[in-house]
Amino acid sequence: MATRPRKTDPAKKPAPEAATEEPRKGQRRLDAVKTLRRKILSGELPPGERLREIALSEELGMSRTPIREAFQTLAAEGLVDLLPNRSVIVSVPDKSEAADVFTVLGALEGLAGQLACRRMTAEQIDILGELQDDLTFHFEKRDRLSYLEANRLIHEHIIASAGSPSLMLAWRLLLPRAERARHVTTLDHARWAEAYEEHRQIYAAIIARNETLIKQLMEAHFGNGIEAMKKKEAENRAKQRSQIYADVTR
Repeated sequence: MATRPRKTDPAKKPAPEAATEEPRKGQRRLDAVKTLRRKILSGELPPGERLREIALSEELGMSRTPIREAFQTLAAEGLVDLLPNRSVIVSVPDKSEAADVFTVLGALEGLAGQLACRRMTAEQIDILGELQDDLTFHFEKRDRLSYLEANRLIHEHIIASAGSPSLMLAWRLLLPRAERARHVTTLDHARWAEAYEEHRQIYAAIIARNETLIKQLMEAHFGNGIEAMKKKEAENRAKQRSQIYADVTR
């Protein structure tokens, strides 16, 4: 005599679709964050640009919920502003804040460089050499976005090689704001060439395990970035004045 199949409790055994829904939601949010962050940092979404949930959900092929959640993450990184009327715009970089972030990062990475000189293994130094080769390749090709990614990986590798979780945490909190300022400075080809040469010197100092020199180079690297931002701002002001005078004399 055939036995009757036992009834299962749906609450105790969720359908496969329900079990995988939450991971999919999380992945969509991460995808949205990654895509929007890249568009902002590359300048494809310029400062002051209004971000519309419906248009972005259609463009990225996802619902509005992960887009809305991505806005929260990007706001915490300082890349977008959430306005009282629920509008979202790409934030306008604050030059004074960028300079402050660079100053703090210079101090953090100066310390990281010193610790890395003491603690880097032979394998970690080999990896740093490979990343430096990547940086050179992208610099010579004038591939700005790939160069910036190689640059980020080099800084992250040095921080990780310092072997300090607290230092890594502080660095990661500041990174998004610093990345945006770094994208701005590399638009100036003269500064880009200077920054590349500074990276060559930083690599040589780590190879030599020169703690004093690496601290000086790291702090100067970020200090020169601040000066480049100030110079660019002064040039923009001069152009605006020239345009005003030109309009008056027409």
